[in-house]
Amino acid sequence: MSTPENIFRGEATKIAGVDIDSPLSTATAQTCEYYVNPYQIAAKKEEDNGDIQKAVVYRLLQVIVGFHPSFDTPARPFVPFMQLGNKRSIVPTDLTASDVEVVRELAKQTVNPALQARLNDVLWELRKDHIAGAKAAECYATAADALNVKGSWTFAVKSFHRCLYLASKFGRDKKLFVDSANTLVSGARRAAISVDDFHSCQLMRVMLAWGVGEPSEFAALASSIATAAQGQANYRKAKAYWEVEAEWQKYARNASGEQKARLAAAEASVSEAKSRSHGTGASFMAAASLLSESIEALRQAGATKERIAELRGELNNWQERSLTEFQTHSTGVDISNLVFAARDHVKCNDFRQAVLRLAFGQDLANPKFIKEEVLKAMDEAPLGYMMDSLIVDHQGRTTARKDGLLNLKGEALNMALEVETFSHASHAHWPLRVQAFIEPARVQILNDHKPTFHDLLFIVSNNAFIPPGHEGIFLRGLHAGFHGDFLVATHLLTLQIENSLRYVLESHGVDVSNLMSDGTQPVKVLGAIFDMDETKRIFGEQLCFELRGCLIEKAGYDFRNRVAHGFVSEAECYSPPGLTVWWLVLRICLIPLFQSIEAKKTEPSGQGTPPNPSNPAGGAPPLET
Repeated sequence: MSTPENIFRGEATKIAGVDIDSPLSTATAQTCEYYVNPYQIAAKKEEDNGDIQKAVVYRLLQVIVGFHPSFDTPARPFVPFMQLGNKRSIVPTDLTASDVEVVRELAKQTVNPALQARLNDVLWELRKDHIAGAKAAECYATAADALNVKGSWTFAVKSFHRCLYLASKFGRDKKLFVDSANTLVSGARRAAISVDDFHSCQLMRVMLAWGVGEPSEFAALASSIATAAQGQANYRKAKAYWEVEAEWQKYARNASGEQKARLAAAEASVSEAKSRSHGTGASFMAAASLLSESIEALRQAGATKERIAELRGELNNWQERSLTEFQTHSTGVDISNLVFAARDHVKCNDFRQAVLRLAFGQDLANPKFIKEEVLKAMDEAPLGYMMDSLIVDHQGRTTARKDGLLNLKGEALNMALEVETFSHASHAHWPLRVQAFIEPARVQILNDHKPTFHDLLFIVSNNAFIPPGHEGIFLRGLHAGFHGDFLVATHLLTLQIENSLRYVLESHGVDVSNLMSDGTQPVKVLGAIFDMDETKRIFGEQLCFELRGCLIEKAGYDFRNRVAHGFVSEAECYSPPGLTVWWLVLRICLIPLFQSIEAKKTEPSGQGTPPNPSNPAGGAPPLET
């Protein structure tokens, strides 16, 4: 086994004389996210001057401040800044014992709070040094308080979150945690008058996550901000603050106050939907999508049946009128350029737009077209379809049979063609889509945006596909997939789909239970659900084909059954079945939001072709790049 190389190539005994704070005076903001470039410039300057000792110190610091924070996942709080294939940038665990001692010395030399926090945090992560961990928490609080201003407050939110996590390790009743919490509470009060719409809102969410702050005070504050925003027709801001008020009321165990706030948040969403149905840039497509989400929020908040019925009528009207806004768009590309096209397709400064391009950048498989491909292949190479064949598992056990198509007629031929269609899709269409589009696009988004749990909240909040109480499962599964952890994504999401399908069917008034002779009423399982006409009507034939083939068909991936019974290996989680299921869940969850988010960035005539709102889970053509 080879010995890892030191990242620091200088003399550890000569680092005391290096001024490591002065290069940071040029940083755009006093946070490590902006320290990489100043250290890079300083290192280059010292290299040109021949002072290699200073240069290597700055190069090491450039690496350390370049660790990308992922504080939503405390088991891996720092992740690579870049990764491509099997290559990635450096993470803390790449530091050698010698490097760690240099970091320890550098932590004593700086008075910059953000740099102090990072250096001591690395010592905490690698050595579980309690003195360094406590110092990191203290410095994170100081840095966060300084960053809690216009233009930098998003970094303050991250720093407060990490600060309280570290402080909690030493006891929530200790002075370190109490002082840190008080700094956060004080910052949230100041942010209440910020010109940035969601400044105080995000700080309150950190407070709620750590159970700090007086619920009655901040519930009233959030309600006041929401009411003012509603009066200014800033409906998104109003909705966000009423949702935060609801969380404060829940924390205070005030059920009636929580319901009132959730209803207010949902009604703010209704107001936003109505604002999109008229005036400059009006779009019934966007309005209908927003209203659909609002209705689901109202339903979950306990709105009256009369109010739901009223809005459903308006939704039906808007959906019908939105058909005039639809256009078609298709693009043909040479297969050799697919990967590069996929990366370019999702390159976007707007994270939501990039995710939408990933989710809708490819068509769903059309079973009719695939069946035609099978029939054409059978005509061109009949010998390949003459013999029966077997499908076996990883241990050679037969799991299914495929009949030779040339020997069949009538209904038997139709049934065998269906099996062959799933087989063809799972061997040709779906793997190509993963390799040429889904995976390169996912990696591009990961490198460009490093999505956090908060970044993905818009996907799961008030989502008609996600039953109440399951939002966290979907959030963690989607987050894991974006970060390439398909072992977690596979096991969280694959088993949720069946229950979500039942949830959507029930919300449409469909009975998903069976009445047995003994009076019991077990719910329908996946096979029976896909056989229902209502499922195909609500979700569309193409999506049902993909889900069925990926989840339960032996000639397809049979992935749900194999995950549920423990047959899926770790490697298979990272193969086309795992990535396809994650992508399908992402796509389904984004459908209710797709039209409203995209329509805001286009002219009223629209660009691209969004999914049919009367069939919201059906196939959507690719977004324009």
